[in-house]
Amino acid sequence: MQIDKDCQSCENSDMPTQNVNLTAAQANFIRESVESGDYNNASEVVREALRLLKAQKDEHLARVEYLRGEFQEAREAYERGEYLELSSKEDFDAAHEEVCRRGRERLARERNAPQASA
Repeated sequence: MQIDKDCQSCENSDMPTQNVNLTAAQANFIRESVESGDYNNASEVVREALRLLKAQKDEHLARVEYLRGEFQEAREAYERGEYLELSSKEDFDAAHEEVCRRGRERLARERNAPQASA
């Protein structure tokens, strides 16, 4: 399936044209998406797919950056000696319960906090 042949509204636009090779399943999905009325043409389907892919990649990169920051913060805390040594299952269970309790308290505070109005 040649994507740009289905985009009559794009013919006179400034958008660059690309030819892509699709599997039969991908071509059928595009055709069904257009036939369902969700999209006007194949180019709209592909552009939406690319927008979603970019959003997914951006979200992934943001998560990676967040985790890198959390890791760095944990490493620095460790280097300052801010950690617990857990030598038994009982120690672990007690620490786990404390973390859960503090997490529940934090969630309760966040839920009860006044929301900023937009």
